[in-house]
Amino acid sequence: MTAVVLALLMMTSYLAVVDMTEFEEPLAETQETSARAGADPSVLAITTPKETVCDLNGCRNTLEVGQSTTFSAYIQNVGDAAGDDLAYSVTVYLTDSSGAVGNIAQDANGQDLMWENLDAMCDDGSVCDFDSTATPHPFPANAYLGGGKLTLQQGGADIEWTPSEGNYIVQISVSSLTDADVANNVEQIDVTVADWADVEIDLSWDSSPDQDSYTIPQADSTASFTLSVTATGSDTFDPRSVNVRLALSGDIDSAQGTLNGNSVNLSQNAGITYLEAGTSTSVEVFSNITDPNATVQSNRNVVAYQNTWTFLGTVTVDSSNNDSRVTIDAELENYTLYGQFDECVETFVETDPVTQEETTTTYNNFCEVLVSNDDRPGTDEDSIAGTKSTYHDIAVSRVGVYQGYNADGTGLPSSFVEAGSGQDLNVGVSRLYAEVQHRGSDAQNSYGWNVMYSVIKDGVNVANGTVNDCTSGLEMSYMHQPLGGQPGASLTGFVCVEVTLSPGEYEFNVEIMMDERGSTPPEGPGSWSGAFDARSSNDDARMVSDVVNNLPLITSFELVTEGELVVGMEGLLEFSVNAFDVDDPSGSGLMFNFTNQYGAFAGCQGSAADGATLCSTPLTNEYVGNLAVNVVVTDAHGGEVSSSMMLNVWNSAVGTATSAAGVEIAYPLEYFANSQFTITTFEDVDLSNYAGVVLPDYTGSYDAVAAVNYVPSTTFASADVLSQTLTLTVDNTLGATSLWYIDSNNRWILFDGTSAESGPTQMEFSYAVPANSPVVPAGTFVMMGGQLAQATIPTATVSGFSVNSLQAGAIGISWDITGTLLASDNVRICVSDTPGVGLPDCVNEFNTTVLDTDRSYTYSNRDLAHGTVLHVNVAVCNDQGCSTAGMGTATVDREVEGDVRATNLRVNEDGADWVVSWDIEGNTDDVAMWHVCYMRAEAFTAANMPTNCPDSVMGSDATTLTIAKPTVAGTFTYYFTAVPMDNLSNMDAQGQMNSIDYFRASDNTNMDDNNGTVGETGDGASSGIPTAAWGAIAGVIIVAFVVGAFILSRGDGEGGDDEKWDY
Repeated sequence: MTAVVLALLMMTSYLAVVDMTEFEEPLAETQETSARAGADPSVLAITTPKETVCDLNGCRNTLEVGQSTTFSAYIQNVGDAAGDDLAYSVTVYLTDSSGAVGNIAQDANGQDLMWENLDAMCDDGSVCDFDSTATPHPFPANAYLGGGKLTLQQGGADIEWTPSEGNYIVQISVSSLTDADVANNVEQIDVTVADWADVEIDLSWDSSPDQDSYTIPQADSTASFTLSVTATGSDTFDPRSVNVRLALSGDIDSAQGTLNGNSVNLSQNAGITYLEAGTSTSVEVFSNITDPNATVQSNRNVVAYQNTWTFLGTVTVDSSNNDSRVTIDAELENYTLYGQFDECVETFVETDPVTQEETTTTYNNFCEVLVSNDDRPGTDEDSIAGTKSTYHDIAVSRVGVYQGYNADGTGLPSSFVEAGSGQDLNVGVSRLYAEVQHRGSDAQNSYGWNVMYSVIKDGVNVANGTVNDCTSGLEMSYMHQPLGGQPGASLTGFVCVEVTLSPGEYEFNVEIMMDERGSTPPEGPGSWSGAFDARSSNDDARMVSDVVNNLPLITSFELVTEGELVVGMEGLLEFSVNAFDVDDPSGSGLMFNFTNQYGAFAGCQGSAADGATLCSTPLTNEYVGNLAVNVVVTDAHGGEVSSSMMLNVWNSAVGTATSAAGVEIAYPLEYFANSQFTITTFEDVDLSNYAGVVLPDYTGSYDAVAAVNYVPSTTFASADVLSQTLTLTVDNTLGATSLWYIDSNNRWILFDGTSAESGPTQMEFSYAVPANSPVVPAGTFVMMGGQLAQATIPTATVSGFSVNSLQAGAIGISWDITGTLLASDNVRICVSDTPGVGLPDCVNEFNTTVLDTDRSYTYSNRDLAHGTVLHVNVAVCNDQGCSTAGMGTATVDREVEGDVRATNLRVNEDGADWVVSWDIEGNTDDVAMWHVCYMRAEAFTAANMPTNCPDSVMGSDATTLTIAKPTVAGTFTYYFTAVPMDNLSNMDAQGQMNSIDYFRASDNTNMDDNNGTVGETGDGASSGIPTAAWGAIAGVIIVAFVVGAFILSRGDGEGGDDEKWDY
């Protein structure tokens, strides 16, 4: 309690001296930084309809009565967070000249002009226009809804307003549940809707009223037309004296019209006629409002509201021209309106004779006013055109170049490049081609013609001339005919001319020339009448292309000679090449040249006609090694390609020698080197060195009858040897039966176990050296006497074999050996999980050789699953095979079987012991004992169960184990589990199943301190706090009391208010 009092006193003292404004400053900072945050939709501007702006010159952006409009605006999120919901509305208010907002306007049906879209944006895209869950977000911070200007909708359709006359205020507003600032949610604009009036002018051909352009038939030169004038608008509109300017131009012979029953010559005055539209009507032309009877009547031509006045006319074209054209234009000049206008105002000023004051009186009379425009100027004029063509025309319709001919120009083309395609041309013989066509208005007119052509290369004219047929080079030929539809003529034709192209930039020009009028046609059915070509722009054509040389293509380059290439072989070294040149399909212009790194092959140059596509040459020693063969194919324009191949050419030699004793050797060798191969040493050896020899794989001992030391001039690796055979010949009186080779490691290798007669007095031994073998290195050749006796498998056998399972999946193998192990014998072990696999093969299985003295082996493979059955073979083997093997099986045993486990584990104290008991669940057939595992201070799972668990009880059905408690001092919790173990010491793992608390005041173990005391007893052992600790606690309390009293005493003296407080 004392400590609490002291703490309260200290806190009071501290608060007494603290300036509270220090707390207020952070609060103020917090208030200043807590400005509005979140989404803030704002209507920035209304773009449709446009705001009406009026000044002294009138009003702009007014809407016309009946002119439907939609509503568009820029809606921006000016907040700092995305907006997830939004609604907007459009309202049209009435207003007046003061600009004040009035009532909501209504449509013709009395419905308020107000639209709301409550589903502009939400989290459901199937309901709302914008889905706030979409990615990217449709309305993030500082972005515009819809990406910019947004046309407002309701129910999926644009909001639309068909206004009537008046002044309005259009308001667009937005709302959102998360709106951070509603002050910027509304935008308004002024919109004025005014009546409109229009005088509509329309011209049309009577035979083709829907076409502004009309072709007058060949059989007729006259066409009729109609001029219509219509008065229309949003309100009654009766214009008077509507003056229309009618203008005719072009190839006109005459033009007539009828006005009020009178004929009007429309072709005079340069084709310009002024017409006054309307029906003559007696109307009021002036009215003085001061005197209802003071009116003036007169006749005027009036176009009544929504009525049409028409004027009919005809135009005859000038048929003397090949191509005649007429244009008719009508334009509103002015019209007269009747009403109260500024021009009708009369103002009178009267002076009082007494007071001399002036009085002004204004009379808004009715009068006529001339008007030069209306509200829709786009309909104030119209134009139509007519043509009558009987013209003569022929044209070049297509130009190109055919390519792919043989070098002599024979054959048919394989490609066509048309003018304007941008494709390159190839070198070689080609044909310039042009198609011509009759394009006159009358197909019965036939025209004589010729085509002039020129070919320009790099700015220089290389060919030109005149042509009118194409008789060769194409599948179809063409003989010259007139262009026309008469017998003996054709509406189309084509020409071609042969040109030879070389690399460069080419320009091809063709121009068709029509025979002139008055020219004499040839005799025969193909006659024509001369004419003047009415259209020269289609008479010529130009084609520009780069001509490139396509390199020849080597389609094959092959070695004709079969088999390996060896110096001295029968036949010649032969190559064959085939090539194709797209610019010379026959290949007659191609040249061939065969070379190697040492120079050209003799006689292997020339053309295909010279047989140069096949090269035949002798194979000489200079070509031994890597022979690089290259062929170059060159076309007639200097373009060339090449191809190469690398050949291996083998050398051939026979090394021979004869020893002093008459032993002969012949060693034919084909090898990859340009050096010579010889036998440099072939000397007899003392035969006593090779008497009584035991030969590998054979039984018994043998004596040598001849032996020589052998040294070749050089050796070659297996990769450098193509073939080799070694033959030794000796006198047949020596009785040699086998040839052996002793290498540098003193190994005996049988080269030939059977001799063959070589003539009447000699025996021959041959050894075909295996493929991929090097030259037989230096060594000793020994020829043995006596017949060879084949060796057998070992006589020693395995006995006392056994195999059994061990802990953790290992297996133990043991055996004994009966008989004597020879030097060539070894003990092998084969382990496989596949039945039937054993020695001597044991392929792809565990196969090892152990020491001759070993009699046991432990095999383990942690990749093998529990329960895998292994088949084990142990045998004594040599190169001939194996003796009878010891065989058996063992099972990989890694775990306790039966899914057995302890459950319901209990731990009870019994004096100095713990009694642990449990129940058993599962099959206990594989259980040999139970172990109890425990750990202090922390629980454990099966993965980190203690592995050192010495406390155990034997028996598969054991369920209780007594364990001596530890003697260490302290307070702990011990966690327990029980697990089974099989007879191979495989133990299961299981997490802790129970725990017990442990407490001991002191260690009761004897520390051998010679006082005979084990631990301590008495009350102190039962107290949780030592006596010395109580003294320390009392001291702390006293010090706290003194310090508190000192603090309180600091303010008691005089002048205490001047003390500086410092805690």
